[in-house]
Amino acid sequence: SSDLYDPEHEVTVTPGATYAIYTAVSAFVNPGDEVILFEPAYDSYAPAVEVNGGKCVYVQLKYPDYSVDWEAVKRAITPKTRMMILNSPTNPTATVFSGEDFRMLASLLRDTDVIVASDEVYEHLVYDGHKHQSVASIPGLAERSFVVNSFGKTYAVTGWKMGYALAPKNLMLEFRKVHQFNAFVSNSPVQYAFADFMKNKDAYLDRKSTRLNSSHI
Repeated sequence: SSDLYDPEHEVTVTPGATYAIYTAVSAFVNPGDEVILFEPAYDSYAPAVEVNGGKCVYVQLKYPDYSVDWEAVKRAITPKTRMMILNSPTNPTATVFSGEDFRMLASLLRDTDVIVASDEVYEHLVYDGHKHQSVASIPGLAERSFVVNSFGKTYAVTGWKMGYALAPKNLMLEFRKVHQFNAFVSNSPVQYAFADFMKNKDAYLDRKSTRLNSSHI
């Protein structure tokens, strides 16, 4: 999806995806704002909201397949809703949002100013015939969304803490106001290493291989 974005103004490399989510929340969530989370959720989302004075509003994923109850999402949206944090494929339930899920979401958010932070770090870990969908490809969502991803997850080097955020220029401008005086830049030598390694997609997206060949890194 990154080829949809201008690398100069709409792509920001970050020290990990968790940092990118926190930065997006910090840039837009003010005290009293509500942020919708799908539960169970990755454990960094709620603290990021709370430390910025926001209120978490939880929508429970439906057992046994942990699908989304879109009526519950509709009820959760109020005039105070500032942001929604998504995660697909989801940690820890492995839920994969479908294109229809995202079209439903786009419809619900159409007449709102809600910003979406979409955590897509597991995009290449999709099995059993499912296909990863990104908010970047959904009209009505792309223009209001941050897409957050992780080189660490894709390349199985999570300890290197290298992620990135994608967003339209107007949203990324606000994101960078927080980023500029927090991390400023993220590990330049590792950025060059990933840029070189990404030229050979077969080295890290080979479905026949169960692990990376460390000699490529």
